[in-house]
Amino acid sequence: MKAITMKIVPVLSALAFATVLVPYAHAGCGQYRPASFNASSQHQFSSPYLLRASFPGEDEATTIVGTWKEHWISEGSSGIPDGTEIDAGYAQWHSDGTEINVSGLRSPLTGDVCLGEWKRTGARSYQLNHFGVSYDSTGVNLVGPARIQQWLTLDEKGNATSGKFTIDQWDESGTLLAHIQGTVTGTRVTMETGFEKVE
Repeated sequence: MKAITMKIVPVLSALAFATVLVPYAHAGCGQYRPASFNASSQHQFSSPYLLRASFPGEDEATTIVGTWKEHWISEGSSGIPDGTEIDAGYAQWHSDGTEINVSGLRSPLTGDVCLGEWKRTGARSYQLNHFGVSYDSTGVNLVGPARIQQWLTLDEKGNATSGKFTIDQWDESGTLLAHIQGTVTGTRVTMETGFEKVE
């Protein structure tokens, strides 16, 4: 009898311990499903989980995401007088960090669409890196890739941008054909936006 009692006591102790812990394992988890554990899933338990840090004074409601009317003005470009309008058109910045730009001053034959990636660099500052494919005036002969970069600041109300741009045009062999730089300004397009000249 003493031997049976000695075997039962540890079993009852383990059951009591499990009964105390079970309610806490499911607290607040109505859809709780224990994860299967195997060698291939061990990394799930050791990988760090990182959250995006907010910039000081950052307002999530003020963002560059949306559609913009832009003007690009040459400043300090070799062979191009300061104040010359290089381009004007529309850009759309997406919440996933991608961007698309449609030129209003380049013919579609020569390549008028650029695709890019952007990142936030401060409370209201952004950097853009995007590329277009350029053709000659016939629209038949490929010139090469054009890299366009922008460094923008969003105003406090989130309705205007201003900053700098560079354009580097290469041929297919990697020879730099042209470098243009200047200032760029943008105005947010909203549901209330009406007619505006492209230039």
